[in-house]
Amino acid sequence: MAGKDRLANRSGQQILTGANFALYTLIVIALIVLVNWFVNNHNKRWDMTPTKKYSLSDQTRKILKDLSANVTIYAFDKERSFGEKRDVLGMYESASNRVKVKYVDPNRQPALAKEFSVRSFGTVVVSAGDRHMEAQGDSEEGITNALVRVLKGQRTACFIQTHGERNLDGTERDGYDHFKKQLSNENYQTESLPFLQKIEIRQDCTMLVIAGPQNDYLPPEVDAIQKYLQGGGRALVMLDAGVELPNLTKMLGDWGVTARNDLVIDENPVAQIFGTEPYMPLIVKYGNSPIVEPLNGKATLFPLSRSFEVGKDSKPGVTANSLGDTSSESYGVTDWNPKIKEIKFDAKKDLKGPLSVAVAGSISGAGEKKTEGRFVVTGTSLIAANSFLTFQSNRDFIMNSINWLSADEDLISIRSTPPESQHLTMNSQQMNRVLILGVFGLPLLIVMAGVLVWWQRR
Repeated sequence: MAGKDRLANRSGQQILTGANFALYTLIVIALIVLVNWFVNNHNKRWDMTPTKKYSLSDQTRKILKDLSANVTIYAFDKERSFGEKRDVLGMYESASNRVKVKYVDPNRQPALAKEFSVRSFGTVVVSAGDRHMEAQGDSEEGITNALVRVLKGQRTACFIQTHGERNLDGTERDGYDHFKKQLSNENYQTESLPFLQKIEIRQDCTMLVIAGPQNDYLPPEVDAIQKYLQGGGRALVMLDAGVELPNLTKMLGDWGVTARNDLVIDENPVAQIFGTEPYMPLIVKYGNSPIVEPLNGKATLFPLSRSFEVGKDSKPGVTANSLGDTSSESYGVTDWNPKIKEIKFDAKKDLKGPLSVAVAGSISGAGEKKTEGRFVVTGTSLIAANSFLTFQSNRDFIMNSINWLSADEDLISIRSTPPESQHLTMNSQQMNRVLILGVFGLPLLIVMAGVLVWWQRR
């Protein structure tokens, strides 16, 4: 009788265990179905990668939000490779209902591939209306730049290269090769103006760029620049500390900007986190211009910069405002030149900070036809040099200035950062620890757990 009771109890326990298992299985299945339903209906993504690899940049999202025309993105590749492109291209389609992505195998649709002059697998083409542009790669940066080219058309940045300015093709640390490439990526072609041959600024110049002249401009050249701005032209003027430019300085004075002959030193201890020197002011305080509005909370570096004073009493038709100021720990070394080796604050002649290192403003033209010239002035041309362009938000500052000058305010934002490979660096002691724990420790722990369970059920 006792044996029958034990058998009944064991049978009841087995039924209860089976019922619990079935119940838990149903709960798990229900949770999986609920999660899938939520994801499919709400289209929500969480990007947990350090570089935000699966998130669009502020600039791209801003462009897609303001789209006024339908855009089609074609991905030409082998069918088995489509999945690799869906991670990036799918984000464009999700961000705007005006964007459609089409995955095309050139072998199956040769006519469409021929229409867009596709020569190789992996090509991405952005099309809007009757215009299309091949992207430089399948990254977000390449696709967004192609989108800008299709929507905006070609722009031209004209560089004056006759007074010792930065070398546009220079690949050295202080060259402008990277800046030129960045301009090209964002649909700006670059051309040099031979002022020594003909003092004239062509009508097709979207903007004029003066990048670190080492010699002063002649009065007729200054007059040509003044006339260009008064007629609605745009200019980016990047000066350097320790270079005397009386004619250019007088021109800036007419724009309500006083260029001081000094070197800005900023001893803000926060800058030490970035490993910078006091002669490389780290800017984290910005003005109210659209150029720097997206940079709040971000840092830019102005190496070997001079400072500016913005006129409090604006001239008729002229407005000027500071773009960025140094910290209260800064000061300007008056009459500095590269031959001075020892630098220290002189209360008698040096100016205490905060100091402005960049200014933006506008000039209203005279006459019946109302025109607005725009200018941006920086205290250093090194901000766009190869060695500093990629520092923190320097690239965004310069390219936002370019966008503002060309009246492409909708492009002003924070750009995408190139994907970076993630590396795990370990010393020999750490590697031995991983070997012991991973190869021997974990399997041994599983075996011991199995033995313990067996002993309890024995």
